[in-house]
Amino acid sequence: MSYLLVSPATRYDEETLAPMVSAMLDRRGIDWSRKTVLVKPNLLGPFSPDSGVVTHPLLVKVIREELRRRGCRVLVGDNPGVRGYGMVGRMARVTGVDRAAGGDFVNLGLRPRGVEIPSRYVDRVSVCSEVLEVDHWISVPKFKTHVSTVITGAVKNSYGLLVGGEKARLHSLAPRPDRFGELLVDVYALRPPDLVIMDAVTGMEGNGPSGGSPRQVGLLLSSDSGGAMDLAVCFLMGVDPHKVPSQRYAAERGLAPSRLQEVEVESDLAPIPGFRLPSTPARLDPGGILQRTVFRRLSRPRLGVDRRKCTACGSCVRGCPQEAITIKDYPRFDTARCIGCYCCYELCPQGAVRVGRLVDFLRR
Repeated sequence: MSYLLVSPATRYDEETLAPMVSAMLDRRGIDWSRKTVLVKPNLLGPFSPDSGVVTHPLLVKVIREELRRRGCRVLVGDNPGVRGYGMVGRMARVTGVDRAAGGDFVNLGLRPRGVEIPSRYVDRVSVCSEVLEVDHWISVPKFKTHVSTVITGAVKNSYGLLVGGEKARLHSLAPRPDRFGELLVDVYALRPPDLVIMDAVTGMEGNGPSGGSPRQVGLLLSSDSGGAMDLAVCFLMGVDPHKVPSQRYAAERGLAPSRLQEVEVESDLAPIPGFRLPSTPARLDPGGILQRTVFRRLSRPRLGVDRRKCTACGSCVRGCPQEAITIKDYPRFDTARCIGCYCCYELCPQGAVRVGRLVDFLRR
């Protein structure tokens, strides 16, 4: 039976959070000693810690320090998605995670690896190599709503393991909310987290994951099951879990309990009064035609070079994980091999690599 540990936490205070996190790390009986551990918060983009959008950096700091006390080598990172193309450094600075990670922050988009995935939508995906190499990984999602997936929780947080344009590509393959929920579970099942610690001290209600309103929840939650965690999120928000596609598919595949009674809940758990759910504008696009069109354009790599800036230094060639770039007077891109990770864009010291107009607009 999965467990859910519920700890009251009314504010982000290191002295308060540290003993809670310590108990959460020890609850499952994992031997952390001298292990390599990936800590993956929810970093949607360059949002401030108090925005209610991103996992709070103080929680990340506490988790990192508690792991290091146990002799762990810690990696902290995320793939921030469309907003983060070329902006991983800025995202880390604005969210405060670069300081919280204390030198352990890694760009999870720089070492993609293709893996097979059991899914009816796609055969292979590119994920960050780190999650395949570490001994354990801890998912640290934010308690939020989502206009398309209804909730943002542990299952959705695993979507950040995908690298670069993979997120947009998979969105375009399964644009309808029910199908996308199934695809989220496919990705989650590649390697479920060993532990989930959810930041629900401050969450988000309304039209999340970034356009809603911060809401004081006052909880820190942990579980050995992402599916159990998301079931608790549904309960707290007052959402029927059968109406959350990812939760329904996770339960059907044995990755989530069907009822909260099947979870060993430690401490009290009660629905949040007056919690505002998303207005789900996805209903305006029931066939997913608009999403399919937009995300197909996002996932199609459109790279170019400003020849006035380019010095043919080769940084893009050395940094390309797919060997999709060659230099003949200036960089040439093999679009058939390119996966849209935008490492070349991030690594170019002259800022000479150009991206498509739509990606650049969203990035800005």
